[in-house]
Amino acid sequence: MGSEVAEKPDNIELKFNGESVRRLNGAPADAVIASLNALQRMVYIIGMMSEGRILSERLKPTAKVRQEYAIVCHAPEKGSHVQPFNVASQNGAFTPATVAARKKLLEALKAFDSGNEEVVKQVLPNARERWFMAKAALGLLPSEDSDLEITVRAGSRGPFNFKAERARTVLAKYKTGSPPEIDEEVVAGKLQAIDFSRTILAIKPSNQATIRIDYPLSTEEWLKQNVRKRLKITGRPKINQKGDIASFKEVYSVTELEPTLEAISSFQSGSQTIQANRTLSIPVTLNWKDKIFSFQDSLLGIDAFALTYDKLRESVLEELDILWRHYALAPDDELDAEAQSVKVALLSRFKVISA
Repeated sequence: MGSEVAEKPDNIELKFNGESVRRLNGAPADAVIASLNALQRMVYIIGMMSEGRILSERLKPTAKVRQEYAIVCHAPEKGSHVQPFNVASQNGAFTPATVAARKKLLEALKAFDSGNEEVVKQVLPNARERWFMAKAALGLLPSEDSDLEITVRAGSRGPFNFKAERARTVLAKYKTGSPPEIDEEVVAGKLQAIDFSRTILAIKPSNQATIRIDYPLSTEEWLKQNVRKRLKITGRPKINQKGDIASFKEVYSVTELEPTLEAISSFQSGSQTIQANRTLSIPVTLNWKDKIFSFQDSLLGIDAFALTYDKLRESVLEELDILWRHYALAPDDELDAEAQSVKVALLSRFKVISA
């Protein structure tokens, strides 16, 4: 999260209406408190996701999230039934992170307002995040026998981003049940150590405790190359009571964030020597189950794999040779649109320096 100060956005308006509001010349305190609590919980969820935290029913925001992502209320005009608020840090600073959180909050409210589950899925594609955000937004719904109307909009002008009555149907689906299981999660961290006697590696993400994972013996040489380097692990996580990843039930893949193979500055294609305008680094991905090392670059059309780490670079060089002959040197009228885009990428990245 950046500490850079961002431009102050307009206040968001939380509006209360209805006969009881007019009679009291203001909104009932319990409705105001419940609505602000709901909005604050939604902002905490956004903050937790940005921190890489796992959401759980025992959601407890970290001290850093509580400090950096807060609903900051402003005094309403005298006699007004509108509660202005904004998303900022607890000291009132508008950072790029809080401005992004504000934007996502309004996008989520607008999606719920649509009453369309497909729109909600587009805005909140992560199933668990969607479930927790909707569960929190239920706090914005007054009881059905109440005359209270609650709306939210981004500023004093423009259409409402959220009307409780319009959102009621889509949010009602989240009143009961449990959050979806976590099918896949990504963790990035530094490979701290390898326990060779027990074949266990220890990886330390920047924002949570060390994670320990059993590794296949055949991957040991590759792991040695990555000690004290950053890796990205994708898999089905095991969650502790705090809602953090304790380990993985199943690992799908591990990818280098700091490539260890020698970058490619040139390659041979027949009698031609082809030089790269910019060296091609090779971040290795390991398919954990099949124990296959791979590297892909969709722009250049590269899809190389090897059974051992040390053979992958050779596989990439062979792939480049094939791509150069069948794409870079091919006439345009023999290539479809996708193949032509690969040709353009190859010719912009590499050039012939000798034949």
